Amino acid sequence: MAFERPFRIVVASHGELAAAMLGSATMINGLPIEDSVAVCLQEGESLDGFWPRLEQAFGDDGRPVLLLLDVQGGSPYLASKMLAKKYAKEGGPELAVVCGVNLGMIMESILSLESVDEDAIASLVAAGQGCVVDVSERRARSGA
Repeated sequence: MAFERPFRIVVASHGELAAAMLGSATMINGLPIEDSVAVCLQEGESLDGFWPRLEQAFGDDGRPVLLLLDVQGGSPYLASKMLAKKYAKEGGPELAVVCGVNLGMIMESILSLESVDEDAIASLVAAGQGCVVDVSERRARSGA
């Protein structure tokens, strides 16, 4: 029996970043990451062309979707806002949208996250922020 996470993971970005991050996460994990999809906005692609592809990645099984985006305010973000508005009117999967994705967040979401409720998402954001660390040697030289 195949593993089925209680939610889908969709990573969306400008360019091929989303696909590269999922590929790297798969390499680290050592196994394919079930129920995960990368959706990459191509150069010159319109928002009207992108958002249907994004929506298709959510699947049709009604499970919640964890949508990890590259940056707030960009086209993938605007598409997610359009879809959230559509789902508020017409129904659709529950969306948990987080901007500023990094590889640590993807690993946390595939290895530790059990739901997309408010506490789980807060934990995911904290894990992602915890991955941003200045490890340069300049602190040791400056006495800090």
